[in-house]
Amino acid sequence: MKNNVLRIYPLLFIPLIGLLYYTTFFMMSKTMDSSYGFDWFVVLIVTIQFGIIWVLAQLSLNNLIKKGWQMNLKLFILGVLSIVILNNCLFFLLRTIYVSIYHPEFPKFDTFMLQLTTLEGFLKAILVLSMLFSLNFFKRWKIEYQENERLKRNELELENRALKSQLNPHFLFNNLNTLSGLIQENPSIANDFLKEMSDMYRYILKTTDKEVVPLNDEIQFAKNYSYLLKQRFGKNFKYSIEVNDLDYMLPPISLHLLLENIVKHNRVDSNHPMDFSIKQTEDWLSVENKINLKSNVDSTKKGLHILAEQYKFLTKRTIDVRNKNNVFLVKLPLLKIK
Repeated sequence: MKNNVLRIYPLLFIPLIGLLYYTTFFMMSKTMDSSYGFDWFVVLIVTIQFGIIWVLAQLSLNNLIKKGWQMNLKLFILGVLSIVILNNCLFFLLRTIYVSIYHPEFPKFDTFMLQLTTLEGFLKAILVLSMLFSLNFFKRWKIEYQENERLKRNELELENRALKSQLNPHFLFNNLNTLSGLIQENPSIANDFLKEMSDMYRYILKTTDKEVVPLNDEIQFAKNYSYLLKQRFGKNFKYSIEVNDLDYMLPPISLHLLLENIVKHNRVDSNHPMDFSIKQTEDWLSVENKINLKSNVDSTKKGLHILAEQYKFLTKRTIDVRNKNNVFLVKLPLLKIK
């Protein structure tokens, strides 16, 4: 549909140029003696000239570009000279028809008229080629911009998958250790733990290629994950989840990244119990935790960076990260289901 618009708009634009072009010269002629008044037939002739020049110039420019010509000064000058010659031919052809019908007393050709038409041809050529060059540069910029966005999206997807592959083994190792202890201490809880862990991995695999997922799925994932962490850290780990409107979407594994960061960067023991919350405020989802930083954690903040980049492709809203009063807070914009 966009291509059709680009093909149709010259049909509306060229007559307007013809009218403005003739009107300008007509108004200038009012400074001299003028007895013939505004002539709509001349407007039609000027419009036909512009239309033929535009179409031929556009076709020739597209053909030369396909053959490898560069849009530079050399091509612009060549185009101007070609349009001047074309304009002169069109002018005297159309003038001959016009004069023969309306004013047979006027001469069909003279040297001064040729000089004036040549100067006018230069004006038309510069106007038409400037517009065609601008349109072609804009089209090229748009194509390059879309291609850059596509490459950037592909790069982000690869980074996101790489990040998941890094998180999963670490996540699996810690939970297998916990599961091993539970099997000896409480087989019933170990069975529940294994079920929760398998549900989580099933969710991670299911959302690998998705851009967004329902908020309800992410909240369920967070509950499963928090259950595993609760079994791992016992009474030293507390959490709360308050969500009242599930009619939203967000990038997959968002809460996995944030909850994994909480455990990765903070101490969780009897001297430093962990308490975090997930809370919804209108169309924001806040993840907040107390800060008890470990002493030897190398943070690249890659997870937060990828999450922020994902949001750039989905909405103009951005994630809000705050670190204040010994509290770390990340606010995620919630995307409304359309």
